[in-house]
Amino acid sequence: MKKNANADTVNKRHSTRRRNPTQARAEATLVAIRQACLRIIEHEGHQRLTTNRIAEVAGISIGSLYQYYADKHAIAADICNELLLAELDELGRFDAQTLALVKTSLEDTLRFFIDEHVARQRRFYRKLRDFYLEIHWHYDFEAYMVEKFPAKRTTASWLPAALKYHRASLAVEDFPLAATMVMNAIEGTIHATLDRNPALIMSDAFAGELLAMVLGYLKHPRCFAQGGAR
Repeated sequence: MKKNANADTVNKRHSTRRRNPTQARAEATLVAIRQACLRIIEHEGHQRLTTNRIAEVAGISIGSLYQYYADKHAIAADICNELLLAELDELGRFDAQTLALVKTSLEDTLRFFIDEHVARQRRFYRKLRDFYLEIHWHYDFEAYMVEKFPAKRTTASWLPAALKYHRASLAVEDFPLAATMVMNAIEGTIHATLDRNPALIMSDAFAGELLAMVLGYLKHPRCFAQGGAR
């Protein structure tokens, strides 16, 4: 699976700004930069998106832009962060509903979890268009939210327990490992699809097929012993 080497700035995932604003004027500058980035993507195309062009559209100097952002990829990641912060109530609902579903149905839990993840990627893709395809591997929304809200439960903290709770219906026995495999399968499939056929992310069938793949791994009897083929 390929990753865009040009997005090195976002390799630290959620560390997008060089500095945070301390005054209203500085915050207004950040807003102008983000809005300029989105206007260029919408009206000129992501091929025209450069830091010089963003500064020009924002009406600021390139030096002012570089005070806050290392490059255009950092700006795009910050836009994703702002989208998440605008959805805090929805994210709280997502966490609460996910944990509530664990007690009733693992399949419903995973369906809801996958549907929400796919929907979030769709929102980012619609907002940033083809430019999102350059940064999606390097943007980790959960890491950003945990840094912003340390008390937030991560998928790695609740999914192994959910699998253990439903262990009677599963073929897996190592629940932390199985949880890691599930998370990697979901994230890897979403990102590989964005690389190779992003239109597929928008299809109604995508999330359902992803759910079927994950359930097949969790519930299918193992064909191989730990040491090799039987």
